Amino acid sequence: MSRSFVDHVAWAQDGEAAVADERDRLSYRQLRDASGVIAGEVRRRFGTGRYLLLRSRADVTFVSTLLGIMWSGNTPVPIDSQSPPDVIAYMRRKVGTDDVLDPIDPSQCAREGATYDADATMPAFVVFTSGTSGNPKGVIVSNENILHSCGAISQYLSYETYNSAAVVLPLHYSYALLSQICCMLLMGGFARIYPGCRNPVKLARSITEAGLSTFCGVPSTYYAFSQVHQLSPIEFPTIRVLCTAGAPMDVARYATIKEMFPNSVVYNNYGMTEAAPRISFVRDDDSRFFDATCGKPMAGVNVKVIDPESHLPLPDGATGVLAVRGPNITTGYLNDEAQTKLAFTRDGYLISGDLAYLQDGYIMLLGRSDDMFNVGGEKVAPIEIERVLTQLPGVVGAAVRGCPDEQRGMVPIAFIHFGECEPERSRAWFQWHLKGRLTASKTPHRFFEVRSFPLNGNGKIVRRMLAMNDPSYVIKEIL
Repeated sequence: MSRSFVDHVAWAQDGEAAVADERDRLSYRQLRDASGVIAGEVRRRFGTGRYLLLRSRADVTFVSTLLGIMWSGNTPVPIDSQSPPDVIAYMRRKVGTDDVLDPIDPSQCAREGATYDADATMPAFVVFTSGTSGNPKGVIVSNENILHSCGAISQYLSYETYNSAAVVLPLHYSYALLSQICCMLLMGGFARIYPGCRNPVKLARSITEAGLSTFCGVPSTYYAFSQVHQLSPIEFPTIRVLCTAGAPMDVARYATIKEMFPNSVVYNNYGMTEAAPRISFVRDDDSRFFDATCGKPMAGVNVKVIDPESHLPLPDGATGVLAVRGPNITTGYLNDEAQTKLAFTRDGYLISGDLAYLQDGYIMLLGRSDDMFNVGGEKVAPIEIERVLTQLPGVVGAAVRGCPDEQRGMVPIAFIHFGECEPERSRAWFQWHLKGRLTASKTPHRFFEVRSFPLNGNGKIVRRMLAMNDPSYVIKEIL
């Protein structure tokens, strides 16, 4: 019988450091002991064969509890501790539980009750991700999914050589949980967990002193670092593997990143929670790195571009929807047969929802198919406009949506995130700078300044959550 993910953790490392946070540091032996006593407590309270919601927290106790739930014969469902009550209520109904667990302190558990009896027929995790209907979907991550994904990720990122990770992203995100924590535990590496990166200077000092060799972030992570770097240079000389995801990288930002991470190889990654969480990657020594590509598929992953209606494969160069198949791909969504059926083609490919075309084996991304809109009969991809906007002075991030218009059906509107201390910009300023760079149909009609963007678990902007009158993101209209 196949074994659970937790059984594959590199427990033979024994006295070597496994995980650490601001206060605690656990060896593999200590992590195993802590997880075992937590498993006994969980089994005593909940039995086996259940899906248990667990509030995420940036510490070693969260990791111990996660593994403990697995060893108890249950499946952990990590969730954002800041989720609104109605969202948590929806998740509880979906997984069939009334309980939401906080990370469990092993010192409060009976040591004689320790158990190490994982059920390999249960999923390794269920990870909730944004749904197009507005309700989150519980992605089933099987043991096979995560074991294959960690193996392939560790191979292309050389985790056997660079076997320590600085973890700054939330642990309910599949990005940090699966591609950092899980990878390091399987490879016998070390994961240092940080409570975010609000103080880049302190973070850089800590990472350097610890000699950590790998780092994962999203575009907003590197923007925050670059803002500090402009005022007081910061450097991460020990980082050898640097990952980003969620957006193509432009040349200007890459130059700043390389100043801060001078000894690193930079990887731009593409994935989704349903892929546990990686599909493809491109390195900065690849001549296509700055193109609109997310690279080539990682080991074991097959991709094709299909017609969105017929699901028939399209030839290279033709735009359609990217479809993905491989041992890392989910079998579906927990207790959601309808959404699961919609997510796959008849021959078992996951329909990513991303528009793309293939060119010489590279995946060329054009954005979400459901983000596309028609302007006077012309199809417009937001990402085309966003790439131009983010090249303008002072523009840190941009998101574009279609807005209803009586004459053209839809017109683009832009949501702009500026750098700190940037001078006021006007609508006329944008229109002047965009003249000759965008056609009339692709030039935004209105511009809105935002304080931040809604992001999904892989760091991608969720455009459909942006609204002109939503004060949670929008500061003001740019006139």
